Amino acid sequence: MFSFRYVVSGFLLSIISGFLIEAHAQTVNVTVSNIKSNQGQIIIAVFKDQQGFKDEKPVSRQKFPKSAITKGVLKVSLEVPAGTYGLALVDDENNSGKMEKNMLGIPKEGVGFSNFYLSGMSKPTFHDFKFEVKPPSVAVECKIRYF
Repeated sequence: MFSFRYVVSGFLLSIISGFLIEAHAQTVNVTVSNIKSNQGQIIIAVFKDQQGFKDEKPVSRQKFPKSAITKGVLKVSLEVPAGTYGLALVDDENNSGKMEKNMLGIPKEGVGFSNFYLSGMSKPTFHDFKFEVKPPSVAVECKIRYF
């Protein structure tokens, strides 16, 4: 016999399942191109919003050795919950763990952003390089620029 109680509980279960799926980590496949050497590491900072990017406070920061570079390209994967993100990359050639800048604040090492190529001299906004992470995965391209 058809029961309203089973319909309601089934409906609630499907809603809860949807929230749980969204909370689980999703894969971000990142292709970093235009890397000029295999020395050092690539540092990827993951930002959730403009304020975090402005304050240089990423939600996570991961380092990847450049040993797997093939013809200037490195492919890596990140795991993050579904949502809006932006990636900022540094080609940390000297393994210092940070971006080296000159006296004017211009990066001495290569930089890159998710799905955005920095063609000018001014720092982009989060809006310029943000992207959506939805199940099951998303692909992101980052081209490194050297000044």
